[in-house]
Amino acid sequence: MEPGQEDAEADQLQALGERFLTALRRKDAGELDDAEDLLRSILRAEPRLPEPHLELARILLDTDRTKEAEQHAREGLSHLEAGGQWTDELPENVVMALAHALLAEALRRRADEDDVLFGDPEAFHAMVRSAREHFEVAAGLDPRDEYSSYHAFFLGVEGHGGAPPELAGLSLSADPDDLKQS
Repeated sequence: MEPGQEDAEADQLQALGERFLTALRRKDAGELDDAEDLLRSILRAEPRLPEPHLELARILLDTDRTKEAEQHAREGLSHLEAGGQWTDELPENVVMALAHALLAEALRRRADEDDVLFGDPEAFHAMVRSAREHFEVAAGLDPRDEYSSYHAFFLGVEGHGGAPPELAGLSLSADPDDLKQS
């Protein structure tokens, strides 16, 4: 790579970084459309940056566009796993935990949608299993991640709560008399 080309790429990344920070400020201010537009423009310029994918996935989840949120969460996680963390404000394990938790949340929310919930049972169970696995990875990467631990608990991840042994295997339609102490 020629010296001038390296400088141009560094300048482009710096400009994208400034745009990314602006997108975060807009998101925090509740200007989700503007933040989304900025994040999409960053990804058009450099689609290998994981953090814009993850922030876009968060906005998409917040606006109930779960399928597209899942796609961006997967893309961001894939780039992180390939060693592509762009920002260094957070430790790598925390960023990876956030990516896994975001993907898990997208999958969990998709599994609640009618077309998945009332569609192919195998696809539904696979999606819930995948969500549980990603929450478990997130909680393992960042034990302080209460969000992942909370959802891992309700999805029954071993070591993160789940149903107590006396309730294991019961469904919401269980006979209340079965729950009485003997």
